[in-house]
Amino acid sequence: TPTNTPVPPPNPSANITWPPPIYVLHGSFAVRGTANLPNMTTFFLEYRPLNEFGDVPDESFPWIPATLPNPSAVVDDVLGTWDTTILPDGAYEMRLTINVAGSTPVNVIVKPLRIENAPPPFAITPTAGANGPVLPTIASPNATQAPLQPTPTAFDPTPRGEVIVPSGNVRSGDGVNYDIVGTVLIGDSVRVLASSATGSGWWQVQLDNGRTGWVAPSLIRISGNVSGLPRVQPPPPPATPTPTYTPTPISQANMIINRISLDPSEPRCDQTFTITVRIQNVGTTATNSDGILSLQDAHVNSGNITATTVGGFPVLQPGQQFDVIMRLTVNTFFDETHRLTAFVDANNTIIETNDNDNFASLEYNLRKAGC
Repeated sequence: TPTNTPVPPPNPSANITWPPPIYVLHGSFAVRGTANLPNMTTFFLEYRPLNEFGDVPDESFPWIPATLPNPSAVVDDVLGTWDTTILPDGAYEMRLTINVAGSTPVNVIVKPLRIENAPPPFAITPTAGANGPVLPTIASPNATQAPLQPTPTAFDPTPRGEVIVPSGNVRSGDGVNYDIVGTVLIGDSVRVLASSATGSGWWQVQLDNGRTGWVAPSLIRISGNVSGLPRVQPPPPPATPTPTYTPTPISQANMIINRISLDPSEPRCDQTFTITVRIQNVGTTATNSDGILSLQDAHVNSGNITATTVGGFPVLQPGQQFDVIMRLTVNTFFDETHRLTAFVDANNTIIETNDNDNFASLEYNLRKAGC
């Protein structure tokens, strides 16, 4: 006679309490749980896709970072924010990894989870309430309701930029040598006013408080038509202070991009492909923190940004290399040339000897496929 093996209770010091298994997700949302093991060094969240049967197509398929490593303990609170808008709809699994000093990492997996940012018109998607999912109220067919009156809104054709990094600086000119005039956080939206006439790729933007400034292209994801934007000459760069003599040279890290490769080598329109960006610390000391790598796809002829994504990398020792694996879907401008540009240390958190070699580009022709 078969016996039922009891399911062990969740570890009160390592768990994901939200979202639960078999749950429909959309947009950007907070993942809740606990990461509070003895001797914990860091924890982070990862994800990977599942097939239609809820299984991993290939166990060697890599986990993709959803958050950066966090060294602070969390008890029944927000572990991190997962932005699902950059992913294709489908089934996924999420993993909480807790690194413990002198021991193997502890993993907690929740699956299956379904991302549905474009639900069918007849679907009713629950939302997260204080005590779990809440379904929308459906009125009785006999109830009398006042007709909804449309509220006119003014159309603003100005392109927008959505912040895609945890935080970033808005500067008085198109470079990190200019003064900081403001900050933006992930999910913030700014009006894109112009591009830099110097060819740096930086955007002139306007914040909600009316202040204008400049942001690096790795900080925002563009929506709207930017082909008609003016090219503006930024203010003169600030004077470079006279360097002081240091008897012993200061050694620092220096991040570069060695290679960008695609799988398949000829991406197809509206089909997800994999980008592997190999980065390396060619400096003389380890990086002072982990970092973010930002990737954007642009149509070469028009300059329009067609897709963006981000990936993470850990602390790197001198000479150490790391492959950042990301996935992207491009569904416009098929049979034309696209340019992929990768920006290492997109949020400028790593102290380096040289910030001018932190990007690399690769051009490819997007095949038509099913578009």
